[in-house]
Amino acid sequence: MPTLLPPPLRRRNFLLYFCGQICANTGVWFQNLALSLWIVETTESALALSLVAVFQFTPMLLLSAPAGAVADRFRPRTILFVTAPLMALSAAALAVTAASGHDELTTLLGIVALSGIVQAFDRTAGQAFLYELVGARELGAAVSLNTVALSAARSLGPGLAGVTYAAAGAATCFTVNALTYSGVLLALCVMNPKAFAEKRARTAATDKGAARTLLADTTLLRLFGANIAVTVLAMNFMVVVTAMVTITLDGDPAQLGAAHTLNAVGAVIGGLIISTITHRGTRVVALATAVLGISLGSAALAPNPLVFLAISPLIGLGLGAFQSSLNSTVQQLSPPRLLGRSAGLLTMSSVGVAPVGALIAGSIIDNSSARIALLVGTVTCLVCGAVLAKGGRTPHPAPEHAPAVP
Repeated sequence: MPTLLPPPLRRRNFLLYFCGQICANTGVWFQNLALSLWIVETTESALALSLVAVFQFTPMLLLSAPAGAVADRFRPRTILFVTAPLMALSAAALAVTAASGHDELTTLLGIVALSGIVQAFDRTAGQAFLYELVGARELGAAVSLNTVALSAARSLGPGLAGVTYAAAGAATCFTVNALTYSGVLLALCVMNPKAFAEKRARTAATDKGAARTLLADTTLLRLFGANIAVTVLAMNFMVVVTAMVTITLDGDPAQLGAAHTLNAVGAVIGGLIISTITHRGTRVVALATAVLGISLGSAALAPNPLVFLAISPLIGLGLGAFQSSLNSTVQQLSPPRLLGRSAGLLTMSSVGVAPVGALIAGSIIDNSSARIALLVGTVTCLVCGAVLAKGGRTPHPAPEHAPAVP
């Protein structure tokens, strides 16, 4: 492999996984956009749209911790072999429902809830799998690159999904999402198990002291706390950016799409920058959090859509750097045998609490403006950055050899 590539991408197994994640997450954006548009068209109800988010993300809030325990008990690759087909089946169920014209909200919410349950296990197993793909020394870079894959999908997915929805409808978008999981399964099948860098010790799924071990670490506790605060009060971009561009600045749909795309491109750059930093720690996370806060504050002062568009890549850069540095630092500070549980806590403290943040952002915008919502995010990021800048344990990755559960 070319030496210019980051070390994890020189490993064939990780490169396969990385490409599979871009493919699958691009498909997820097809489904998310199509589902939102379909719900609006069939129900004309904002409440119905909100219920979709609640049914999609609540399982991740409730099940991420148990999913992490399962990822510590069983091989993550085995779990992914189960979750990928189930995610494809849920997308196929939506495709059949849309094609048949059956648009009962209860049916849609049931499928979305089942998808959310599977996704809770899929996300945590995927994070825990990175250690086995690259080992302790390259784990930080691998986590950062995994975030880059998510951001790359976010830059590709919405635009392609919008064109597909306009040309062929919701059923086609759901079908595309179902088919993307074949890429994940193919990547998992052609991996060479003998080339896995590390094998983690297994821990019992019923080990009640495992989560306490993680939360007793004050550095990890501060990182999880910052993740919750920033997610809830600063990262509600779908709500805040949409309101800022279309309502406050009176922009058009094309400008809104450009804002989200530029944000995603910036996030890719931010993640790539973090992947090149060898020594990560809370101070790197603090710096990334401050960059995100400053960019949100600058966006709040934008006088027109063009200025907001110019700032959008900086917002994305701060977001990508924050997510990459925080996720990689948490994973590197966690004992390898508990990586599944730490991934579960990361999912719970980000994706799981996202609906709460969306409701808070919507309330702030309704009662004041999108500018105020952005400034709330600014203050939150700067305060969290100041707390994290006080320091903490610095990751010094080394393989852990602990007794395995047979």
